[in-house]
Amino acid sequence: MNSFSKGLRNLVIKVKTKEIDEINVKETLKEFEIFLIRNNVSSVAAREIIKRTKVKVLGKRITRFSNMEKLIEGPIKDSVLEIVSSDYEIDIVEILKSKKKKGEIKPLVILFLGINGTGKTTSIAKIANMVTKEKFRAVIAAADTFRAAAQEQIKEHADKLRIKCIEGPYGGDPSAVAYDAIAHATARGLNIVLIDTAGRMAINNDLIGEMQKIKRVSNPDYTLLVVDALAGNDATNQAKEFDEKVGIDGTIINKLDADERSGTALSVTFSTKGKPIAYVGIGQKYKDIDKFDPKKFVETIFDIG
Repeated sequence: MNSFSKGLRNLVIKVKTKEIDEINVKETLKEFEIFLIRNNVSSVAAREIIKRTKVKVLGKRITRFSNMEKLIEGPIKDSVLEIVSSDYEIDIVEILKSKKKKGEIKPLVILFLGINGTGKTTSIAKIANMVTKEKFRAVIAAADTFRAAAQEQIKEHADKLRIKCIEGPYGGDPSAVAYDAIAHATARGLNIVLIDTAGRMAINNDLIGEMQKIKRVSNPDYTLLVVDALAGNDATNQAKEFDEKVGIDGTIINKLDADERSGTALSVTFSTKGKPIAYVGIGQKYKDIDKFDPKKFVETIFDIG
């Protein structure tokens, strides 16, 4: 049982000892809201979860024979699932299979964003490994020309995976690198282009302007933001700002296996207005990446015994 679940269990134990009435239901939901905020759920996301739960609970007929535990737990789970779910999903392998089935020859272009230290470059390598194992051919665009060692880092991954890496001069135009990689893929009939981009220690106007230009030039099919679950509310703020200023289609959340950071997934999805979590990073090896399953995620955090 993870720490998030343990906290929920303690709340449930308290719930069992309470009488059933509207006042106690509201008090219990207020306690749950505080619990969420203390577990890296942003205050706005926590309030929305409680708002939805309250509508579900108070819409039911409460009698002295009601089971307080069941009365609260079901609606809370449903509300959390609503927040962390999206109207669409991003499954890169399935998208490539669909393109192949339709006979589409234009390469799939994925643009990756994220500040320094989120695991963006490793995530790109994991995606590259995933698609090549499914017999699709990829090229990586080393479009981080800002940091001296960045291109060497992504090229090292590309070499290990036996994938072509398109580079540019240090301090050069990253948009040109992205453009060249797409041209390379198109000319050789490759299936997918994975574009690495520069990060910074924090989001600033230079970074945003650079990402906006790369996006205009590369015209990606999908733009994925990579965040670190351990960053908590910082990850939420990054997601919100990148989505508003550059535009993203989904996220990759790394270190979500650190159970005390489950709240980050809720906050990130809510802050990007329901943009899906495409994948979660669960380790450092190339195979350590999973499709995000909202239902499985909710069942895991509500594993309260």
